[in-house]
Amino acid sequence: MSTQSRDETVMDVVVLGLKTWLAEVKWLTRSLAGRFEIGRLEKELDREYGILGRIAEAPRGRMEEKELCLKQIAFLREEIAHLKEELANDREARMRRVRGQDPAQSQGEEQ
Repeated sequence: MSTQSRDETVMDVVVLGLKTWLAEVKWLTRSLAGRFEIGRLEKELDREYGILGRIAEAPRGRMEEKELCLKQIAFLREEIAHLKEELANDREARMRRVRGQDPAQSQGEEQ
């Protein structure tokens, strides 16, 4: 009887280890994808600033292009800020779950 409960305990630990490993891989993948997207958007933002600089060199007759470029810059800055905030919030939620402080996670496990 003690052998059976010990085997179940070992299996429980193995299953818990696999679940933890999968959760870490999932989080790492999401984090890397988010950072990659932020880097791509920052490169696009730099390109838009370059375009704006070239437009500023010849200001006559290019007001529509300048306005479009400024709108694109504002959009990219907003999107980068949103993605950075999302990554930070995701990490904070993950840390709360790891510490066992997230009541939503514990309720989900009970159901």
